[in-house]
Formats: sequence, structure tokens, C-alpha cells
Amino acid sequence: MSKQNRADRDTKDKQYLIKIGDNIRKIRNQRGYSQEEFAEIAGFSRSYYTEIETGKRNISVLNLIKIVEALKADWTEIIGFTRSK
Repeated sequence: MSKQNRADRDTKDKQYLIKIGDNIRKIRNQRGYSQEEFAEIAGFSRSYYTEIETGKRNISVLNLIKIVEALKADWTEIIGFTRSK
């Protein structure tokens, strides 16, 4: 992969992480949780959870499942898009 393609991919990946973090924050706020409260409910440290919401952390699928379940949310709400048909 060329340096330009890698840079484009990194930029796109970062945008995905920011979008997911924004969606999580929006739903958390709708549910009435502070970051600290929700981090505890989901089983994360506050600092780790903050990095998720700010798009600084590429979380594992298992941690994403914990968030979806703790928010009682739908995957599409968190991920922010569905596959085109």
C-alpha cells in the first residue's frame, strides 16, 4: 500500500471512530448518564471510556457489545450506517 493510500485509510478509520464515539455520546446523553456513571455501568475506567467517545480509542468488538448492551441500543444507532441493498 502506498503512503498516500495508507494516509487516506488512516483518515477514514479516524472518521469512523469519531462517528461511533459521537453516536455513543448522543445515546448516553439521551439516557441521562454522565460519562463517569456510564463508564462504571459498562465496566470501563472513565479515562478509557472518554477515549472511546472522543474517537481516540479503537475498541474491540467485545467492548462495543458491552456498550450496546449497557445503553440498550441498536447496533445501527452506534455504528451510524447500514449496508446498502
